[in-house]
Amino acid sequence: MPQNFKLYILVILALSTWNAWAESWKPVTGTENIKGLFSDTKMTATLENGVTATASYNSDGSGELRAWGDAFERQWRVENDKNVCLLIDNKWDCFSLEQNTENKAFYRATNISTKQQITFTVSGNDVVVKTSKTVDQKQANKGGAVKPSADEVAAKLANPNTPLASLSFKFQYREFEGDLPNADNQDGMGLIFQPSLPFPLANGDLILFRPAIPIQFDQPTFDSSELDFDGKSGLGDISFDLAYTRTTKSGTLIAGGLFSTVPTATEDELGQDRWTLGPEFLLGKITKKYVIGAFPNHQWDIAGSGDADISLTSMQLFYVHLPGGGWNLGASPTMSYNHESDESTIPLNFNFGKTLIMRGRPWKVGAEFNYFVEKPDAFGPDWIAGINIAPVVENPFARWFK
Repeated sequence: MPQNFKLYILVILALSTWNAWAESWKPVTGTENIKGLFSDTKMTATLENGVTATASYNSDGSGELRAWGDAFERQWRVENDKNVCLLIDNKWDCFSLEQNTENKAFYRATNISTKQQITFTVSGNDVVVKTSKTVDQKQANKGGAVKPSADEVAAKLANPNTPLASLSFKFQYREFEGDLPNADNQDGMGLIFQPSLPFPLANGDLILFRPAIPIQFDQPTFDSSELDFDGKSGLGDISFDLAYTRTTKSGTLIAGGLFSTVPTATEDELGQDRWTLGPEFLLGKITKKYVIGAFPNHQWDIAGSGDADISLTSMQLFYVHLPGGGWNLGASPTMSYNHESDESTIPLNFNFGKTLIMRGRPWKVGAEFNYFVEKPDAFGPDWIAGINIAPVVENPFARWFK
């Protein structure tokens, strides 16, 4: 081995040893010393994808974390005169604290159970927490002083009046039946892209805008001249709702607004070429373990070049159970009654999903199944199976209403 290379290795080893000696830590103990780090402090962290999270901790043991446009409750306490404990997902997580002896503004916290460490700097009442990439999915889903847990985000997403913005992609496979020739042999696939964009108001209420953009793949449409079905693909009619929503302190959910459909179909057979408009309402209840409610709306045709007369009442009933661990189970059938044709569409619905934190971003993934016990006689869906994927995003337009 060349002499210069040996010297290089010795220098590297010497520097490494010196850094290990230089970076020494001393425990932070004593109730008053630990309270001094948490009482009336503001913590800031930049999550893996660049999103800023902030938390305020008060001297009475309360706290609030804000991330992704929503607030998450925090509680803290000092235990055994040497650890600080945070209440997250109804479980106390405790940490030992250490201060760097060379840089007294530099601290680290070690989770007593998992041994995971985080570092932070303190400047007066401001604390900046350094986050790192988490490979282990179980650790990624856990919450922290300045990071919401997957379970907390799942509870927020279960609320139809949630301040969290998301981009929902619903992939569906459908089979049909009816009295028309060859109706029982028809199937099709589709994608519904539904952004949910909440605009928070100063009083805590929301203006909620949710467009639904359907894309059909080989949707069966009946050709009366051929007495058979053709497959059509393209964009369907876009619908949207615009509502004023409120979630009370007792957990009551209230919303009211407008529901509309815009004639955007790229093929005549994929839409009705009519503008529709009507009212919508929502009434529900949310607790830590479930969400339940009803979401009715009605539409009339108001314009457009199509010939169809539209008077359609729909109602979505929803129940979501939150067993923990980021899971959700429930049912949300959407029933409708066509006043013009005097026909009903009624499905039985079951759905489930799980919220995950991947690279710092919450994702809700799930599946659902609909079996239709009532549908139009001529042609209608027999059953629909779907997969849903919804990443949580920052709403760049939210500041417009502040």
